[in-house]
Amino acid sequence: MNDRIMSRRTFIVAGVSFSALFLGAAALPGCAPKQAVGSEDASDAAADAAPSGESNPVVLHRGYASAHGDKCFTQVVVATAADGTILAASVDDYQYMAADTAGLVPVPNSDGGFAEGYAQGVVLASKSFSSDSYSAHMKEAAGSTQPWRTSMDAIEAAAAGKQPSELEHMGIDAVSGATLVDTPNYLAAVAEIAKNNDIIAEGAYSGDGSDLELGMILAVAHGDKCFTSAIALVQGDTIVAASIDDFQYTAADTEGIEAVPNSDAGFGEGAAEGKVLMSKSVNSPVYSKSLKEKGGATQDWITSMEAIEAYLAGTSTSDKAPGIDAVSGATLADTTNYARAAIDAAKTV
Repeated sequence: MNDRIMSRRTFIVAGVSFSALFLGAAALPGCAPKQAVGSEDASDAAADAAPSGESNPVVLHRGYASAHGDKCFTQVVVATAADGTILAASVDDYQYMAADTAGLVPVPNSDGGFAEGYAQGVVLASKSFSSDSYSAHMKEAAGSTQPWRTSMDAIEAAAAGKQPSELEHMGIDAVSGATLVDTPNYLAAVAEIAKNNDIIAEGAYSGDGSDLELGMILAVAHGDKCFTSAIALVQGDTIVAASIDDFQYTAADTEGIEAVPNSDAGFGEGAAEGKVLMSKSVNSPVYSKSLKEKGGATQDWITSMEAIEAYLAGTSTSDKAPGIDAVSGATLADTTNYARAAIDAAKTV
């Protein structure tokens, strides 16, 4: 089991400075999927526990795209206000790289069961957590002039405060501090996912939202055959909303499976023969069917994740992770681990 939690402090509000932070910590004893389809229960709970002052609804949208060629896929989580304005954005790429690449930080469980999904000689990495290593490679191969994460921070900052439609027409020259040729593609991905309600979580914030921040970690929350992506929207010491998902390999011929973007192109070359990488949130019906057949699960995976995210909305960053009995509607044995991942993500801001 990977004994590492990877965390990054991300900027996400117009007019606020940004920074990146990498931390190490003890492993979470599990790993799991997420997707929260917004519910009245989630928004009501968030409003009741929202920070003092006027309560404003916010939606966290999660989605996956192809923004940079076909050898990686892009993860986007976007926070939007009631009128659709983007309050915050978190963007990352996942790509296979040679296992012996200097300074590379593989995703959690790359030394465990998750690695069974790798083609020989490669590991999966987040560009955010391996920015130095990936940027050094790009400098040698393509003459890149600055770290990948520096450009991504600038792209996230440029998205904040805008309507999705504004991002669709922004060129690379419109984003000060970004040197990536695919800057417009990343902005388009943010815009598209900001308008998509397939995978969402809800919450409420006070004031104008200028102090909202997003924190992100990659962790182990459910065994060693997957890893967890947890992102928390934070205001002060309050978790406004949380978005959690798991990535896991499955047989490529699994009926109904929707693999991550570019699995049928260059990215797919990094997976073991007959395997594809999937998001549990995107594939909740298929994954849940397997859990019910093999483990006697009583409800869909996503239903439990929605309950966990609803519980977290409005809680304090100093709160302890709840026990499974404290989260109404969640039946996952690793409920506590998933909640702890989101709380740890909140603590990185």
